[in-house]
Amino acid sequence: MTALAGCSGSDGDNNGGSGNGNELPQYSYLNNPANYNPARHDAINLIGDQLNNLGLNTNVQVFEWGTLYTKITEEFDYSFATWSRGLGIDPGRRMAEQFHSSNTGKGGGNFTGYSNKDLDPTLMKQLQEADEQKRIDMLHEIQATINEDVPMHPIVQMPNIVAFNNQQVSGWTDHLVGYYHMEPMTNVEVNNSKNELRGAWAETLGTLSVLGYNNETKLIHQFEMLYDKLVRINSDLEADSELSLATEWERPDDTTVRYKLREGHKWHDGEDLTPEDVKFTLEYIKENKIPLYSTQWEMYDSVSVDGQWITVNFTDPVGPVHKVFSNQIPIVPRHKWESRSNPAQASVNEPVGSGPLQFDYWDKGSELSLTKYEDHWRPVKFDRRIWRIIPESSTVWSLLKKGDLNYLPYTRIGKQLNDNQDQGNIGVKSSPGDGWWHFSQNTRKKGLDDKAVRQAAVHALPKQAINQQIMYGFAEEGWNLIGESFGKFSNPDVKKYQEKDGIAAGQKVLEDAGYSIENGKVQAKGSSE
Repeated sequence: MTALAGCSGSDGDNNGGSGNGNELPQYSYLNNPANYNPARHDAINLIGDQLNNLGLNTNVQVFEWGTLYTKITEEFDYSFATWSRGLGIDPGRRMAEQFHSSNTGKGGGNFTGYSNKDLDPTLMKQLQEADEQKRIDMLHEIQATINEDVPMHPIVQMPNIVAFNNQQVSGWTDHLVGYYHMEPMTNVEVNNSKNELRGAWAETLGTLSVLGYNNETKLIHQFEMLYDKLVRINSDLEADSELSLATEWERPDDTTVRYKLREGHKWHDGEDLTPEDVKFTLEYIKENKIPLYSTQWEMYDSVSVDGQWITVNFTDPVGPVHKVFSNQIPIVPRHKWESRSNPAQASVNEPVGSGPLQFDYWDKGSELSLTKYEDHWRPVKFDRRIWRIIPESSTVWSLLKKGDLNYLPYTRIGKQLNDNQDQGNIGVKSSPGDGWWHFSQNTRKKGLDDKAVRQAAVHALPKQAINQQIMYGFAEEGWNLIGESFGKFSNPDVKKYQEKDGIAAGQKVLEDAGYSIENGKVQAKGSSE
């Protein structure tokens, strides 16, 4: 599995394949290094082999994570891509980000380039629908369409999972979005001489700008605890004032929401956190069109302040407002950001927020330290959280068993987890998650602009082998982008792929669509006539 699949040929897409001008082009499948995520590395190589067996000339290429992410999300220089993605609290919030036709630009979120003008109105309208059943019906329609067109498809549904040294760490509680969420993180208890929670990540963080990052998991873990949100959603998926910057909220009508700001709260530097900071944050990200929060700033028209109350006026009715709006935007201090004219490109090395953890130091390439913010209304139970940059997973597990590390913030499923889960001092906590390993196809590429080719590729995905041989049974085979963990929001009737023989099923889809397969390679429509 560790050998590169389809290594012959050029380093990227071309129109020649093996020299037959009738073949579909060679496709590039971008992979992370083996030491970054061994399981995913092996899974991508296995999928690459299957795509070649299907007849799609596929070249698996290995890139450092940062380079890979840029090539896919900003340069669109790829054909196939896979990593872990999640939907968060609300299953519909990221649908528009990932699939709306207007969001296909650089850094826009729809990196597959998928465009369906008929689906666009539903992608947006479901964010505005207050009637839950009507919204569920729209989300079911979206799932059926995406599962038919497959610009993106789940390979495996990923659980939330965290491994930890059980002699030092306890108290983990479940939350749909993960153990990094504020609620479980503030429930964690640590028992060591320094009262430190110590984790590790494979590569440097890159930035500490909450308004200028690409929604990467390693940074979400930091910003979740550095910044507060107007409203947070608890483990029961309900808005919870005990977790929130706002202590009360009300909806005078379907286009207006009012929030009463918590009194007496301060920024980490000691300045008062005021309703004007909230107003500034919302106006600032809208005026500067911050890409990461585009779904949110497109929703509202104006913001006003009356005492401790902030009123947000929305352009159109907003449905699950706390899940798609109030819980999404981190509130930033006006006195730190108002002088920055281009916040999406701002260099932030010492962030100031108001969350349960505050910035301590950042040794780029080595480690990040956050400390307990004593004045938070819901403080953590430990004194410090340190993340060390350690590329080698075997080293990470060795340090976890020794107690030099005591938790793995993003525990990767694979041989290391399987081999170490029964160690006496290793605990593993798992619960159904909101995300998956995705198989994404660049619809801008010749051939991949045809859903028949994309469907054939999805048929060829060796999901069962990946889950059993690479994931050690920790995951579930993926069928639907909105998985069963979302209950009634998940459409159980989506189109099913993965026939018993995925290669044969995929080739039949191709042949039915007018493609031919000669010498093991898919030929363009009509090329054999």
